[in-house]
Amino acid sequence: MVDTPGREPPRFPPGQVPRVTDEVRAALARWNVGPGTTLVTGGARGADILAAEEALVRRAGLHLVLAYEPDRFVSDSVELPGTDWERRFRALLPEAEVEVVGGPDDTVYERTNERILQVAREIDERPYAVIVWNGEAGDGPGGTEDLVSRLGLSERVIVIDPTPRETGPATG
Repeated sequence: MVDTPGREPPRFPPGQVPRVTDEVRAALARWNVGPGTTLVTGGARGADILAAEEALVRRAGLHLVLAYEPDRFVSDSVELPGTDWERRFRALLPEAEVEVVGGPDDTVYERTNERILQVAREIDERPYAVIVWNGEAGDGPGGTEDLVSRLGLSERVIVIDPTPRETGPATG
């Protein structure tokens, strides 16, 4: 998810959204995502929404697996004051097949990851995946690290690090 203001250390700062969007777009193009393909994602602000929007632009199907019903999910994983993440999330809902995992809060995100992978493997037993992750443990159970441990890394998985990149000195 895109960081809240003042998050320390930064994990996915808002300033990295354009770069990450470009990298997600390139991954989907590389795999020819479009009509006849389906993107399965969790719908949180940041990478989930970016990938979903790009899949729709490419006319792919969209399957959202939400931890909670949409209003609660928005307050838990989407809204960020002063941004348009909620509007963007809500615009995805009528375009997607939406599934809500629900259940006990202490394991809901782990179960959501499990269901995302189950749906993806029903489509392709070796699904392609774009993972936006800094390679570190998350803030609680069921984060990106959990998803990666369930999925595994392979040639069908692209990991995009959303942390700020150092840029070299300008040359002229």
